Amino acid sequence: MYFCRFYLRKVMKKRFWILVLVCTCLLIGSCQNSMKKNTPEAVTETFLKAFYTADFTHMFQVTTKKSHLVIKQLQEGMKDRPEQLETMRNRKIEFTETKIVTQTDSTAVCASTFKVDGKDTQAEWELLKENDEWKVTMVIP
Repeated sequence: MYFCRFYLRKVMKKRFWILVLVCTCLLIGSCQNSMKKNTPEAVTETFLKAFYTADFTHMFQVTTKKSHLVIKQLQEGMKDRPEQLETMRNRKIEFTETKIVTQTDSTAVCASTFKVDGKDTQAEWELLKENDEWKVTMVIP
């Protein structure tokens, strides 16, 4: 009987520490993923995918506050064109390369080469830091 309690206690301790280790690894991994998402390249890719697929929700999330007026105008313009909106939403975007052309502490310019439904496309966007997050700007500064 004593042996069973001892063995059970030992197994439970081992499981507890394994669980703590797994949780710690997951936490570290999620922190690194969120850091990767706040790079100029990642924000540019997110924006371009949203832009070319008319995903206005994501466009609002990755653009500066001043750019929201432009996005609202695009959104309003698309309300009268439901067929075109549906076509845009079904586009497939594949990124070949996204790189930083220039960068300072608060600004960056990123260039991307990608395919929109198989057609090669290039784009270059300016980004600004807003509340310590990179955001694409759609207005002339």
